[in-house]
Amino acid sequence: MKTKLLIIMIGLVSSIGTFAGDHDPKAIIPLLKSAKMSLLQGIDYAEKFSGVSTSAKFEVEDGKLMLSVYTVPEGLGVEPEKASLTEVSGDVGQAHFKPNVEVFTDKEHLARASVHMTLFQLSPFTLKQVINKALYFQKGTPIDVRNPTVRSHRPVADVVIVDDDDVYTISVDLLSGCTQITR
Repeated sequence: MKTKLLIIMIGLVSSIGTFAGDHDPKAIIPLLKSAKMSLLQGIDYAEKFSGVSTSAKFEVEDGKLMLSVYTVPEGLGVEPEKASLTEVSGDVGQAHFKPNVEVFTDKEHLARASVHMTLFQLSPFTLKQVINKALYFQKGTPIDVRNPTVRSHRPVADVVIVDDDDVYTISVDLLSGCTQITR
């Protein structure tokens, strides 16, 4: 029984990666030149019609540079179980950005988006302010705000910034705004 469960769990974990895009900065960097909008512009766009943003990233799918922004249409003043947690995503290499909007219904995305929402409910900062704090610390092009999480009992967001071929991860404390760089 334990062996069957382990095999099923390995299969589920393996299949999760097949649906996600490539988040490797080395795959993203060459495609940044073709992007018609930056990560910050993508957040602005998503927020205009889909609410407050809680995470954003570039990823590569089928050789295309895609933008993904998690949003909360109802805003941060509601409980996660009453929110329509969504993803605004699309190809940023197109002349006209035509994103898809998906309302999450699966457990994995609902859980992740709920955590993002809750951490930003605690924070005095917006997602864009978090990115700008990281950019103050390290100049370059932001490509990813890694899943906001709790680390050492503190809510943090890891902002990935590329400068030429160098990749930096700036951890921003979502309560204090303090930053720490890793490479």
